[in-house]
Amino acid sequence: MPLNNNTIQFPFSHADMQVRVKYNAAGDVEYIGRAKPGVSESDDAWLIAYIGYDSSRNITSLKFAGGDNAYKNAWSRCDHYSYS
Repeated sequence: MPLNNNTIQFPFSHADMQVRVKYNAAGDVEYIGRAKPGVSESDDAWLIAYIGYDSSRNITSLKFAGGDNAYKNAWSRCDHYSYS
């Protein structure tokens, strides 16, 4: 069974999750990554989302690496995945 928000066991609170943020040239958040404590940025154990904006810099979409909300991607490669 794939590991995602519905299947992951949390022996810790959501507040304990590691969070990473990457900004675009305009200074807006472009990628957000979350992983359980102790996971390396190069481990394939991150949930990564891409945030889309319109021309007024309003958020218009949230897309996931690989097209799903699984904890299976490396934060260090966040800008190399396809998002849907």
